[in-house]
Amino acid sequence: MSRSRSGLVRLLLGVAGSVGLSSADAKVLQWYDGPANFQIGTDYACLSDPPIFETRVAGYSGYTYEPPYQPSQIPFAQLPAVGEVFYVKLVLSHPGNPCAGSAVGLEVLLPAGVTIATSAANPAFCFARVPPNQQHNDYRLYNLANDGAYGCPQTFPQGLEGLAIRAPNGGVGGGAWGMAAGFWLEILIPLRSSVAQNGANQIYFRVNPDIAVVGYTNIPLFVNADTIFRSAMEDNNLTLDLCALGPVATGC
Repeated sequence: MSRSRSGLVRLLLGVAGSVGLSSADAKVLQWYDGPANFQIGTDYACLSDPPIFETRVAGYSGYTYEPPYQPSQIPFAQLPAVGEVFYVKLVLSHPGNPCAGSAVGLEVLLPAGVTIATSAANPAFCFARVPPNQQHNDYRLYNLANDGAYGCPQTFPQGLEGLAIRAPNGGVGGGAWGMAAGFWLEILIPLRSSVAQNGANQIYFRVNPDIAVVGYTNIPLFVNADTIFRSAMEDNNLTLDLCALGPVATGC
């Protein structure tokens, strides 16, 4: 295995909370990432003359495994085990610049035997990275769980193809996630598998940035059949890819 813009900006300018994913002495979980999809919709850059044709949204997904980091082949002992909570992530960027931005609908499609495992100890996390704008001159990380317009869902109803990931406070309408040029979004969801997975099945995220525009990210799922006694998830650290981007955003 291998590894309108101003309106949208205002909606994301809630109170920036701390990342809240780390504890002092916990181990840092690693991420097994799938391939990037660089063509989730296209658009013409706003007011460009002649028109500039560009990618609208790009993204990838992955899930956690036990350290240490493995650059290529991950031993089964480091992969999630049956019954063990692990996290899946979706990372989206919005390089495109349509004049009205994007209202992005999201769903997660899980293999048979895999369920969402949100709880007080293992919540979902939702973060946005916003570029400089009229309100601030730096990149900023926002914990959307603290945002009055968005929030972060802890329940996931049935959607069109999978389980819907909707902003519980409404988002930009119907629970959609507002994005514009230079925005990033990262969502982390806890999962649990009741059966072993050998990579034949995949986790998909459905990304819908506009009417009739749909793209997917995917990652093959490997789950160890052995029972492994490890520390609880709350004793582990999760990292945000958004905080690895340069320049580092305020709030990371």
